[in-house]
Amino acid sequence: MKENNSGFDYDLGEFQPLRALSAVIAAAQCAGVGVSLWVGHYPSWFENLWFGGALATFPGYLIGLAVQRYLNPNSLVVCRALVRRMGLVSAVLTLAAFVVPLGALDVA
Repeated sequence: MKENNSGFDYDLGEFQPLRALSAVIAAAQCAGVGVSLWVGHYPSWFENLWFGGALATFPGYLIGLAVQRYLNPNSLVVCRALVRRMGLVSAVLTLAAFVVPLGALDVA
């Protein structure tokens, strides 16, 4: 995988070596959505859905890194830029779960 100047030029094939990492992140997000919909802290189902998925993204990334390192450690070195960007996006999403004022977004 080579980097370009913008850093955002990926095709789907470049995610193949990181399949385990991506799957664990997606599974963590689905679990977070399920728990958040079950608890129902916010009045809207969509707010609960968004909060649960966003909150579970970074922990899923950390667990996914461990799984990826166990299954295919070489892929973390080869796809270093993509792994770094996935971590940055997951951290921003998890932080946004606490910053975005959910519940106060209802338009009367």
